Amino acid sequence: MQLSLQGRSVLVLDKAQFGSGSTGQAAGLGAQLRSNPSETRLLMEGIEVVGEMERKLNEKIFTRTGSLHVAATEDRAGELRDFVESGKTIGFDIELVDREFAKSRLPCMRTDDLIEFCYCPTDGHFAPSELLNGYIRIARDAGATFLSQTRVEDIMMSGGRVKGVQTAGASFFAPVVVNAAGPWSYLVAELTQTPMATATLGHYYLVTEPVPGVQISPTDAAIRDRANRIYSRPEMGGLLVGSYEQEPVEYSMEALPEDFQMSEIRIQRDNLNVALLIEAASQRFPFINERTPMSVTTGIMTFTPDGHALCGPVHDVEGLYYCTGFNGRGVFQSTSVGFLLADIICKGRSRYQMGHLDADRFSGEPWLGDRESIRTRCCDRYANHYLIAPKS
Repeated sequence: MQLSLQGRSVLVLDKAQFGSGSTGQAAGLGAQLRSNPSETRLLMEGIEVVGEMERKLNEKIFTRTGSLHVAATEDRAGELRDFVESGKTIGFDIELVDREFAKSRLPCMRTDDLIEFCYCPTDGHFAPSELLNGYIRIARDAGATFLSQTRVEDIMMSGGRVKGVQTAGASFFAPVVVNAAGPWSYLVAELTQTPMATATLGHYYLVTEPVPGVQISPTDAAIRDRANRIYSRPEMGGLLVGSYEQEPVEYSMEALPEDFQMSEIRIQRDNLNVALLIEAASQRFPFINERTPMSVTTGIMTFTPDGHALCGPVHDVEGLYYCTGFNGRGVFQSTSVGFLLADIICKGRSRYQMGHLDADRFSGEPWLGDRESIRTRCCDRYANHYLIAPKS
């Protein structure tokens, strides 16, 4: 969308239907405060971009519920206090709150074991399909072309730079190619012999049906209970709860059928990871147990070894850019990474200092050419997603 709005001629290709990959399975949470102040400001601007889209399209995309972070131990409480202080130093709207306030924002939550709470009123969640459709509508109005069911079979190169892409039915010539293929990105990268430090990992969340006697409002706060490895938000009168488990399921995208659809992944209720998710959810929401009516969704996330996306030029191949590896935050980060990358492509730089997202920051690492080593590092990052962050 952002490239089209800056006057570039844009062609977007998808091997299946747009939104049929990770986007269609996403929970869509939007938490703005990050350890990097530039990234926080970038995400705050992303919220503004979506507000502009909503006004232009007359569509509801973002629901502002506010978000809670909670702590049951002194170590976690210290983490929350540091978290709040880091936000306040850049003028971000976040406060430590008491138990009564936290309970008022999420009445179905257990709080008797908690000792510290913080609250950000401007966080919320996105409707992933509506967000994607909004991007497509605005981009098309600005002249972009979208082709679904069009698999890229090769990236054409000459003299160390890209010349375009080859599909089964046509060649498309362009001086810039953006690899934004999500879980399939590392396979697209292999077309240019540029190894990519991503792994594809399964992720689960449950959505409870409305439960008699348990009031859940569409405006109840989202929550992150990092000690229990869970996040949650309201969903259709019930509660959506997801977890970053200790041992994620790994996928090899090259081993999946060509017509693989993420929405067709089926998961049994007696699956170990689902059982662990329900157990973790029950610690914070006692009305949830193995008998609670619920649906379980699973999809595939694209993780990197350090938990940060790959976004920007690949310096070994002129004209090639990465935009992938969002570590479960792709829906929200798309709102800001779009204009970040568009500025880099069109102007050669961005006004944000985002070196931790450099596309080839792992270049030179001895393990980069070994897929097994990459997967091990990415699995460790997923498993430690909610560890207490070290102080800088």
